Amino acid sequence: MSVSYEYYKIFYYVAKYNSFNKAAAVLSNSQPNISRSITNLEAELNCKLFYRSHKGVILTDAGQELFKHVEAACKHFDMGEELVRAANEMKSGILTIGFSIDLTPSILQYILLPSISFFKEAHSGIEFKIITDTSASLISDIDEGLIDTAFITSNPKDKKEDKYLNKTVIHSYRDTIIAGKAYKELSENSISLKELINYPLISLWRDSETYKYYRNFLAEHGLEFNPTIQATSTGQILGYTKGNLGIACMHPHEAELAIKENIIYHINLKEKLPIRYIAMVDDSRKKKQIVEVFKNTLLDYLREHEEDIPFKLQE
Repeated sequence: MSVSYEYYKIFYYVAKYNSFNKAAAVLSNSQPNISRSITNLEAELNCKLFYRSHKGVILTDAGQELFKHVEAACKHFDMGEELVRAANEMKSGILTIGFSIDLTPSILQYILLPSISFFKEAHSGIEFKIITDTSASLISDIDEGLIDTAFITSNPKDKKEDKYLNKTVIHSYRDTIIAGKAYKELSENSISLKELINYPLISLWRDSETYKYYRNFLAEHGLEFNPTIQATSTGQILGYTKGNLGIACMHPHEAELAIKENIIYHINLKEKLPIRYIAMVDDSRKKKQIVEVFKNTLLDYLREHEEDIPFKLQE
């Protein structure tokens, strides 16, 4: 084959944009070089490929026939380059993950940390950087490109966060209402939300998704959410509850362990608590290969080890 591949590449971009100038800009070349290359290609093929005008260029019949084949070849080249880049990306690099403060120890212990270990076994060259913040802050960090992905408590009724996020729900559950021994008598009968808010309530702090979740839930019932204690972690919530400082909502597995030890008691609520969701989120605009591989690895792990997780993955 006597014709330079570079000529075909230039021909492809000129035909794609119907312009020598636009092709030159995309290829970081000059307009005279682009024009000269097309002239040389036409000479090599002994045919005219473009009609020139002050508005740009249009393919001739011969040009259209050639473009069908050149376009397919260029797309294959692009696909090959993308596969090579993706393979190199998985050999080394850093995956930055955000963990919401709303995540409980059970979610970390049985879902997220084992999944990360599972991923590292297959991709030992990848390092992890993990930060902890509110769900809202983590979403903002994804938008600004500061982190690659995050695990957050997600409210499906909140459409504001759906604009550009890929969201994959990995766990859904209903909290259990718990209280210490000082409130043991409340566990003997069902209690309504209206009665519940007369007792000291414990919640994660105001900027957390948990706080917003229950503030909105009570508002739907015409009630105000005004917790006495705002904790900075789910572990603190359990500690405050054991210390008889109030009533709290807790992930069912966390609550079950403490209830079995007769440290705290389950409070039956007449109204049904809303389902909560844990989701992995990332930026749909960036489409990073390492994020997609990690997401698929996480889902594979959950499918293969569902029986090892001491609570249901989906409510």
